[in-house]
Amino acid sequence: MLPTPGIDEWHEKIARDLAQGNPREMVAEDAAALEIEFGHARSALTYALELARAHRVPAAGNVMGDDVWMKLGDGRARFLLNRREAYVAIAISSQDESRARWNADERALVDAQGNRLDLGATARDAIDRLVAEWRKSPARSRVPAAAVKEDDEPTKG
Repeated sequence: MLPTPGIDEWHEKIARDLAQGNPREMVAEDAAALEIEFGHARSALTYALELARAHRVPAAGNVMGDDVWMKLGDGRARFLLNRREAYVAIAISSQDESRARWNADERALVDAQGNRLDLGATARDAIDRLVAEWRKSPARSRVPAAAVKEDDEPTKG
């Protein structure tokens, strides 16, 4: 089997080793590529949540497992990986949930219209919208600042 561009041998090996015996086995390279694509969304959410925490912005979220999400103000972005059916459910604030399915022929996630989808870019765009809405919110000015202890300031060098 030829290596897939952009996926190194380790990703393929671990996907092949861990996916053995799965009732709906994907080709190891497809499984690895789907995991990597989901990882891009997880990475964006992790960065935003850590940055929010460091600056005491009242954000909540989860980046563990197959259900990653971030809530800021009234907005929420959620990405749910379904390995068995090879899709990612995407829910961003008030928009209807959409699904990006793995297309083995395209070797990519595709939206309902069949267009290739970059899940990392989708997550970054969703976070940008959450932040923009939060910044415009009048409730933001009513959020009390957390008491800052000199030795607990995470943004200090």
